[in-house]
This record gives sequence, structure tokens and C-alpha cells, in this order.
Amino acid sequence: MSSDDKDSLWSALGQSLAGPQLDHYWEMITQFRQGTAKVEDWSSIMTPDSRNLPDFSSLPSPEHSQTARQLSKLVVGKLNGGMGTSMGCVGPKSLVEVRDNKSFLDLILDQIENLNREWDQKIPLLLMNSFYTHEKTQAHLSALEISSEVIGFQQNKFPRLHSESLSPMNPDKWGDQAYYPPGHGDFYQCIWQQGILQKLIDAGREILFISNADNLGAVVDPVILNYMDEFNIPFLMEMTAKTPADIKGGTLYQQDGKLKLLEIARVPDDRLDEFCDQKKFKVFNTNNIWINLVALNNRLKKGSLKLSVLVNRKSVEGIPIVQLETAIGSGLECFEGAVGLSVSRDRFLPVKKTDDLLLVRSNLFSLNNGKLIRNPERKPGSLPIIMLGDFLQNIENFQNCFPVIPDLVDLEELKISGAVRFEGGASLRGRVHLQGLKETLILPAGVLIADETRQG
Repeated sequence: MSSDDKDSLWSALGQSLAGPQLDHYWEMITQFRQGTAKVEDWSSIMTPDSRNLPDFSSLPSPEHSQTARQLSKLVVGKLNGGMGTSMGCVGPKSLVEVRDNKSFLDLILDQIENLNREWDQKIPLLLMNSFYTHEKTQAHLSALEISSEVIGFQQNKFPRLHSESLSPMNPDKWGDQAYYPPGHGDFYQCIWQQGILQKLIDAGREILFISNADNLGAVVDPVILNYMDEFNIPFLMEMTAKTPADIKGGTLYQQDGKLKLLEIARVPDDRLDEFCDQKKFKVFNTNNIWINLVALNNRLKKGSLKLSVLVNRKSVEGIPIVQLETAIGSGLECFEGAVGLSVSRDRFLPVKKTDDLLLVRSNLFSLNNGKLIRNPERKPGSLPIIMLGDFLQNIENFQNCFPVIPDLVDLEELKISGAVRFEGGASLRGRVHLQGLKETLILPAGVLIADETRQG
């Protein structure tokens, strides 16, 4: 990895990356070539103690006056680079309608507007967009009447690499397909290089709460804000209890008294079962992150954060390519005194598939000022298991299936295979399996299905 290699890369890119971006990109390529370092001394890994991973219930509740003062230091951020392609949507995922004719972004804005009204504050919303989402997001915002400040910026745009040669794709041939947004770990470099971090600090903003735009459980919590402020925490990662669906998610461990993040790529092959098990590693990363901006600024003055590079292998029109990405959570190891926080599952309600969309649109939740509120009629515990099958992962098919979202309060499990259509409202209870493999299964309005399988 000589300077000649770097010069060759710059030449191949047509000098399209500026100095700092090229340096950052080169660091990622260098780390990728060196390979992912596996954890060496597995026996030294411990479950974090209560000092490094306290439970939310152990945190003190702030006085009203404390909360008002601390909210004046807060900025709320959302990672808004994703598209709705997994649900067959075109455009930013945050503009997908969730419920009550409002999108993710609309509900996020409702939350911020309500906070500012209730507490007489001017908390800004920070949006990191990708080149896929920036223009449409800004256009949507310009059509709204909102009083809160929204700071939207575009993250870096890096070239995809051919898998074997690691040469960059030619934008003259491939256009925008030659590029990709390099993950949400790009956030740190972008707010530093674009001057956003300093502007926030100059405006008195010291604490950032940032999360994925599709996680409607990630709302501002005064108790966590108070903990960040009173205990001068530089970096906090919200963790929640693993379920079988989360076994591959990043987790935290303690080694020599220091808290570290463990991703599955760093786990030795013979320890994968132990990593995925819920006994030793009981929690996983929600990607709800709290950062002290002054601490971040001081750290970035010393140089870029050393984030773990994630390898995302894809193909473009049959050509195998590599995307090198970083995650915002891997910043945890760059801060002395960083902590995890064990929180309720209610703070992790992401919508990755139409399975999740069915849940948040249903009567399992109601809306209050942009926040999803759990239905008290639902017995305590986990939400129903939803598996809608490949056909219903397309949002148009999904909406044809459910012109009215069924009553799910007493549902434990719903599995659908093939084409199914509800003619109107319905109630689903217990374990329900529906199959429309030979022909569309049509269910009349008002139907009650409890613990049964039906076929078309």
C-alpha cells in the first residue's frame, strides 16, 4: 500500500475525491486489504459489568428544571441515507407512509415540534442524507410548514470497487451506479469536514442523540439525556435484550475493564454459536447513539476515528463489486469512558420489511405527537411474530392484501405464503397461517381467524 498505489487510485478516480475524502477512503481500503482482525484471546472476553452496561431502571430521574436546561444543549440526529427498496419503494425510506397519512420523517418532525413547544426550546433536527435521498428529502421538507430548524447534509459518495482488482468502477460507463454511500460511520468525518460540528457547538449544542430514521422507538428520553449530562458521558450506545431474530447483531463485551463492540465478522469461526447464543451475549446494539459533541470535537482534532471497516459484497449488472462501509456504533471504542445502556425493547421498533410495517400500522400501537404508544390491551411481552412471505414484501402487494389493517391485539403469530387479500377489517388471534399458493386466498370483511390455517 505505497504512495504510488494511492496516486494510481486518485488518477483512476479522475481526481473526483478531495484530499480529506481520498485519505479517508484510502484508510478504508488499507484496512480491508489487511483483513478483519479476529478476537485473539476469547477467554478474556466478559459480559460487561453494571458500570459499563447499566440498566435504564438504575438511572436517576431529573428535575423539571434540569430537563429544560439539558434540552437546550440537545440536537436530535437521524440517519437518513436508506432507500425503501426492500419494500419495493422508490425514493427515501423515510418518506414511506407509516400511519395516519404520515411518513417516518413527518412523525420525526412531529416529535421535535412537540418537544420544542412543550419545553419552549429550539432543538434542531440533523439529517444525514445520502446522494440517493438528499434531494427528495429536501424537497419534502420545503413543502412543510415547520418551526423547528432542520439541518440536512449529504454524506460522502465513494466509488465501488471491482471485487478482484479493487479498481474503482468507471463513472463514465456506470454513472451513479459506480458510487455508494459508505455507511453511517461516515457521519463523523462529514460533520467535521463540512463544519457542522463546530457550528453546533458554537450554538451551545453539546449532546447529540442520533438513530436510524426508520426506528420509531428512538425518541428523546430526558432520563438518558440527564445521565449523559450529569455524568459527563462521552459516548453511549443503547442496547436491548436479544431475541432469536437479533442473534447476529453487534454486541458489547468487556476486556481488561474496557468496553468494546463485537461484530460477527470479528468472531472466530469456532465461537460463532456462542456469539449467537443469548446466554453470554444478552444484548445487541439498537443503533440509538448518544454523543457528547465537545468530546467528539476534541477527539477529531487528533485525527480521524479508527472505525472497523465492514465489507458489503454486491453485484452491479452481474459484475461482483465491493463496498467498504463503517458503522456509527464502532466509534464507541474511540472514547475513554464510553458506556452501553440496557433499555426496553420499546426503544427499538425498526421497519425493515413489510412484516414490521404491519405491526406499526396496527392497533398494537397508537400515535401521540409522533410517538408510537403501545396498546395497553396487549398483554405484556413481545410483539407478534409476523412472516408475510416474499410476495407481500412489495408494498403495493402488501397494501392490496390489507386495505384495512386487521386487529392484532391477541395475535401471537401470522405466517402468509403467496397471495392473500382481506376484503375489509378482520381480527386475527393466536397462531394464524394463510396460504394463497394455488390461487388468491380472499377473506371476507369482518372475518375472525383464530388458531387456524386457511388455504386458497
